[in-house]
Amino acid sequence: MPDKNFQVPMDPEKVTRIMQTSLSIFANRGYRGAKTDIIAEEAKVSKGIIFRYYGDKAHLYIATLKFASANLTQVVDYSVWQDAQDLDEMIINATKYKIKLQLQFPDEFKLLLDAYAELGDAPAKLKHKIAEFYAGQTNDNMGNLIDPILERLPIRTDITKEAIQRLMLGIFDQVASETKAFMQANPDADLTDFDEIINHVRLYIDILENGFLKK
Repeated sequence: MPDKNFQVPMDPEKVTRIMQTSLSIFANRGYRGAKTDIIAEEAKVSKGIIFRYYGDKAHLYIATLKFASANLTQVVDYSVWQDAQDLDEMIINATKYKIKLQLQFPDEFKLLLDAYAELGDAPAKLKHKIAEFYAGQTNDNMGNLIDPILERLPIRTDITKEAIQRLMLGIFDQVASETKAFMQANPDADLTDFDEIINHVRLYIDILENGFLKK
């Protein structure tokens, strides 16, 4: 799935209708179940417009993922993360807040969770692009959400913030693996079903902050 740089003029109203429609259909029918002719019909545009704007279904899907993420980014209150006194408090606060957001934006969360879990619905080449999308999201989150907390913590003088970030990325990778396995076994799960994984995250963070040896 090569990257494409589409330079055709886009009608903003049509783009909005396409994105809103594709968000709903991809979220509720999955990648293969979402038909571009149905998206075009419900968005009140021609199928040719969709292919002219996005090139193919795979690029439409990636554009829809970015649209869903942008919808959440526009309303998210980053202070929920940034104002936490430590990493454990951040996890608890963020989880409660995400559940609240999921009730307000069910399609966005459904699409983003399914894509993140790689539920086997999308082609392999598209999964690679999805992985790139989430890698970028993780790096952004590290800087925007976690760094302010690290700045407030009494970190040992012989430990760099960069070393902690690398360890946290390792934790994120482990949590990603657990989340994907859970979602594949429970495709209809939502954030309220993630208690066990959240407890694992808290344990990993506790080990990162305090070690695993008896004092």
